[in-house]
Amino acid sequence: MRNFDILSETALQLPTGVFSGVESYTCFESGELEGIRLAEKNMLITHAGELVPAYTENHRRKNKYSVEFYKSGMVKAVTLDEQQEIQTPLGEFLAETVIFFETGELRRFLPLDGKISGLWTEEEERALGIPFSFEFPFATFTALINSVSLYKSGAIRSITLFPGERINLQTAQGEVVVRHGFALYENGALESLEPAQPSTFQTQIGALTAFDPDAIGITADENSLVFDKHGRVIALTTVQDSVAVQTPEGRLVTLSPREVINPLDNESLMTEGLRVLIDYDAGTVTFCSAQGKTVVPFPGSGFTVIPYTGVSLSCKPTDCASCSLACA
Repeated sequence: MRNFDILSETALQLPTGVFSGVESYTCFESGELEGIRLAEKNMLITHAGELVPAYTENHRRKNKYSVEFYKSGMVKAVTLDEQQEIQTPLGEFLAETVIFFETGELRRFLPLDGKISGLWTEEEERALGIPFSFEFPFATFTALINSVSLYKSGAIRSITLFPGERINLQTAQGEVVVRHGFALYENGALESLEPAQPSTFQTQIGALTAFDPDAIGITADENSLVFDKHGRVIALTTVQDSVAVQTPEGRLVTLSPREVINPLDNESLMTEGLRVLIDYDAGTVTFCSAQGKTVVPFPGSGFTVIPYTGVSLSCKPTDCASCSLACA
């Protein structure tokens, strides 16, 4: 990435139009324009309507481009000078940042996009928010949202909630209180959500309590509790359950969450969840645990869910770096 400051604001001719008052620009290593910062008012015509990219100083504003581009020269994202109404397949919404697919369709919009810092608090950002109302077959709610993500078709991909917001969603196994947000399949079926509290679900291997205390929630495109298009649980994270497994060969193994050193203080313990992935087509269950990644066929295996009570660490904090596991 290469940065260029322009000594006096100038105009740039791009496939998407002419931008005046370009203050600085950045290029990819391969030379294509990556982003520009503007010091004059410009109007950009997009699938979301006529947008005014950021060109004035704002103490809330993140250090972002006014306009960001794909290598092809198509507009990738626009940081708006101020919150304005945009056109979406769902109707009109207020937005401060708009993101597009390379083919021009609206991909995501953020109603608010302030920089949370010592100079601007989350409470101050929340005070600027306007609740939006949504109606789905599985829920009707009004809430402050961080972003809405869309498929190219215009169908909703995900809705990310503002921090602290909670909504109730109806699943095939009952109502769940949700934090962070939820994602949908393109046909509108519920794909995943982030439980706000431990919630029990029946699975192929028994009743498991789903909850991921480490869920980040930057976007709700991916969440810890995942369903297939039939409403069956195919993935979850639990910090309350262990699973004892007897394999078809008679091998016995117990898969559990684990206690790790809290990186915030390097002293206290925190529970890292057990990740459970169920593949109905392959007939397997995959566990990501302290023992590593374990794949077990569910035809012919026996599963017993038992409460996880926690264990003490026998290793030193410096050993934890070698214990980290990944399970997609």
